[in-house]
Amino acid sequence: MKRIVILGSTGSIGINALKVVSRFPGRFQVVGLTACGNWELLASQVKAFQPKYAAIDQKFIPDLRSAVGKQKTKVLDAQQDLPFLASLAEVDIVILAVSGRIALEPFLSAAKAGKQIAPANKEALVIAGDMIMSAARWSGAKVIPVDSEQSAIFQCLQGQNKAELEKIYLTASGGALYNIPGSRFDALTVNDILKHPRWKMGKKITVDSATLMNKGFEVIEAQRLFSVEVKQIEVVVHPQAIIHSMVCFCDGSI
Repeated sequence: MKRIVILGSTGSIGINALKVVSRFPGRFQVVGLTACGNWELLASQVKAFQPKYAAIDQKFIPDLRSAVGKQKTKVLDAQQDLPFLASLAEVDIVILAVSGRIALEPFLSAAKAGKQIAPANKEALVIAGDMIMSAARWSGAKVIPVDSEQSAIFQCLQGQNKAELEKIYLTASGGALYNIPGSRFDALTVNDILKHPRWKMGKKITVDSATLMNKGFEVIEAQRLFSVEVKQIEVVVHPQAIIHSMVCFCDGSI
């Protein structure tokens, strides 16, 4: 039985993680669930999985408490208590599915506590990846990335001699602006910029995809996750978005 905390249980990663838990009820126990503002969905998740803890933004705490009624779940403040949840002695796995810098403190807490960490957050690694990975090595924590690009790289490197790694390739779709000449940029509307050709994502990440800022973050993330030099990472524009990442070894195999 693996005991898990899902930080960001109302987002796509969190929802899918709970689907896995539902399929294997004898293998997982949910200890904690958190959300930012979607207290209605969090309340339904609490009723379904009966975690010991649930956390929500402070202004929604009364709503969540009222919605879960007499459940034994303790309601916490998501702005303050995520590091506490990530380092609980009774927790084996921390799924880190919150976005932005709010993930930094719980990520570091989980790393120091020796947890198995499944991050779908790149900002924390961009901000303090060296510190986080150093703490993980010191404590024996295992970081298993969930984002498609980094997850594929992680899986490709399992059982391989790290010294034989030559290069990591990250692919980029090019985003909504790939085939639009710069001369037209001043005439673009917000809706034009948010029409990603392949994915339906949040507004910020869609814009960051078009400017390749998001791919820049992924380069930093990969460098810190896998302890490689930046010159070993190459970004390839791949509009079809069939392949998310590749690993090339010194014998030329990819």
